Amino acid sequence: MKAVIMAGGKGSRLRPLTCNKPKPMVPVLNKPVMEYAVEILKRYDMTDIAVTLQYLPGVVEEYFGNGSRFGVNLRYFEETIPLGTAGSVKNAEEFLDETFLVISGDGITDYDLGRAVEYHRQKGGIVTIVMAKVQNPLEYGVIMCDDNGRITRFLEKPSWGEVFSDTVNTGIYVIEPEIFDYFEKDVFFDFSKDLFPKLLAMGKPMYGYVAEGYWSDIGSLEQYRQTHNDLMDGLVRAAIRGKKVEEGLWIGDGTVLEQGVKITEKPVYIGEDCRIDAGTEIGRYSVIGNNNTVRGGSSLKRSILWDYNFLDHEVELRGATVCNHNQIQANSAIFEGAVVGDNNLIGRRVTVKPQVMIWPGKIIEDNSVVTGSLIWGEVFRKNLFSTYGVTGIANVEISPEIVVRLAVAHGSTIPQGAYMVVSSDHHRSSQVTKKAYAAGLLAAGINVYDLGVITTPINRYAVKSLQAKGGIHVRMLPPQDSPQIILEFLDENGINISKDMERKIENTFVQEDFRRAEIKDLGEIQYIPQLADAYREGLLKTINRDMIKRCRFRLLFAYDYKNLGWFIPPIFEQLGCQVTTINSVDYSMEDVAGLVQDNQMDMGVLLNSNGDDVILFTPSGNVIREERLMTLWAYISMDSLGEREIGVPVTAPSAIEDIASRMGGSVIRTKVHPRSLMEVSRESMFQPLFDGTYIFLKVLEYLQAGNTNLEKVMSMIPRSYIYKKEVGCPWADKGMVMRRLIEDAKQEKVELVDGIKVFTEDGWVLVLPDCEEPVFRVISEASSIEEAEEQANRYACKIEEIKSAV
Repeated sequence: MKAVIMAGGKGSRLRPLTCNKPKPMVPVLNKPVMEYAVEILKRYDMTDIAVTLQYLPGVVEEYFGNGSRFGVNLRYFEETIPLGTAGSVKNAEEFLDETFLVISGDGITDYDLGRAVEYHRQKGGIVTIVMAKVQNPLEYGVIMCDDNGRITRFLEKPSWGEVFSDTVNTGIYVIEPEIFDYFEKDVFFDFSKDLFPKLLAMGKPMYGYVAEGYWSDIGSLEQYRQTHNDLMDGLVRAAIRGKKVEEGLWIGDGTVLEQGVKITEKPVYIGEDCRIDAGTEIGRYSVIGNNNTVRGGSSLKRSILWDYNFLDHEVELRGATVCNHNQIQANSAIFEGAVVGDNNLIGRRVTVKPQVMIWPGKIIEDNSVVTGSLIWGEVFRKNLFSTYGVTGIANVEISPEIVVRLAVAHGSTIPQGAYMVVSSDHHRSSQVTKKAYAAGLLAAGINVYDLGVITTPINRYAVKSLQAKGGIHVRMLPPQDSPQIILEFLDENGINISKDMERKIENTFVQEDFRRAEIKDLGEIQYIPQLADAYREGLLKTINRDMIKRCRFRLLFAYDYKNLGWFIPPIFEQLGCQVTTINSVDYSMEDVAGLVQDNQMDMGVLLNSNGDDVILFTPSGNVIREERLMTLWAYISMDSLGEREIGVPVTAPSAIEDIASRMGGSVIRTKVHPRSLMEVSRESMFQPLFDGTYIFLKVLEYLQAGNTNLEKVMSMIPRSYIYKKEVGCPWADKGMVMRRLIEDAKQEKVELVDGIKVFTEDGWVLVLPDCEEPVFRVISEASSIEEAEEQANRYACKIEEIKSAV
């Protein structure tokens, strides 16, 4: 049987390991990753092998040749332009004239490939995808199969809300040549994103085979290190090069360990032709490649050295990875997660801080403390973006240095010469951060509109008005004395950027693939604070001011004087309302409700300090917020604004469907993530559910037009009872819990827009994996709060039962 090894990967997430070699040639225990793929194919008599190449193809061909010294026959097929996974395999179409197996050249597995092939032949499908069960499915393609193993659904790199299984695509496929009939040659075509969805839509039989054994796609530097540990721990059925001199210790030919070398704990791997001087200490999970010299007094723990490195006296490596041809001079230390690329000279008494990456060819002077682009004591985070943007402690985690890097990374992902809008709240830390971000954008060749001190809704409006490429708004998070700061990222429509854009910025940031503009192409900055006035005028144009003036509403309005004092009063001057204002920082929600009732106001308004959220109060002091406010907005939109389609998240009350049905409209249910909701109204200049001032004004207009009051309107809107709770769950178990919940709900009416929503006789229950915390959010709606609580508790217990069965 023939096979294909896909070996064209750049390994961007492994840089700087892959700066000078493709990912399949990165060494794991002293041999390239791809060699493990060749060995497992040979084990199952797949010796006629096509190898697809793109990035640095000569490195692969030079090492493997025609394959004869590995007992196989290799034929190479090089992409001159990127073709995607399926497109690269189609390059070898003439060679692949029978059932064949595809495997990645940049991962390691010990799966029984013979069983996978046998399963494929039994099922008679066009494709069999070898699947693995993983703890965190976010970076893989998730697959769902029916009871017969036939694939019914899959999704590439989901968010937690989209996870419907913990079985994922390993990139190992058994395939019939018929697949080549379904796409053209020399066009970019991907297996998981293009071919498999097409075959599924056509009804072609594809099956999933859940393999048992070990699989690592080595998709990150952490996984790269862990794969070494797994091999040394015997978790992988694979040959380890070198002589095993005792349990947990491998030493290659020609290596000299002087008397007095101390191996403190095993396993330890040392390659060929190394010299390790007396007084050296080598700890558990240390890997030393070929031709390395380690002088006395040095200490290695959980570190990986490739080849031809020189470590002088008293060097400390702690969880570090060091590539080829490096000199590390005396008394230097490299700490956890740090990576040193090829051909670097690190001077005496240098400290390389955790998680720092040093690219090839650098000279680091004596006595340096290398923080790289990460400051002393900074938190290095795997996921840069949270739900609303990038958050952290101001001037510590989100320091000016980090912000400039982030801005250059962001600027590098958009066309040079484009315009971006930047703004902040009044806080000094926010303004410093905004200026740092603007500087980074300018350095990347991006022009900047600085709007000064405003709110996020104004930034959204400005992006569309100025036809900018996007916007950044910086603000401090509540409560008032919190040190937490957030940078909100907007796209050209003024809505939060997509997950794809977040990944793009994050990858550029982590890999430091920055674009440095030439001096003549540096960006320019323009200060235009008058955009706030344009936004206010734009808001007022959406309502009938004269009609509201005639009514003379009595309002209690609570807002943040410091952040919004320049913005709110002119609105009231235009409307002629009788307004009593209070500073919101001095009053709670309960205080405002009491004041509205005691002073017999027509309505109360509590606007948050960013102007993007609002709470309304009826004359009797009833509170309208969150789901109740969303229902009110749906009612007003359809009754008076002519809206026939409204978008609400899966968490919104079912009463909204009742309202839409009554008024001849329809409801679009979206994911909970803010962008999903914003996309429904992306053409509008205002985002109703993310602009508190806009909603307040439209409610005011509606009350006057109908000659009614808020109490009466709310009495006409169906009441909903929603109960919410959280259930703790380790990250590693989330995918498994979601799969079990979906399996248990096969006989129920289920919706998988975001999380799993199960409809009951009396309402619904939504189980939503939180994207930022190791918890599930359980949200329930029923005809009474008691029933809603009971439903939520029932599903919380289910989650606990599934967890305890692990």
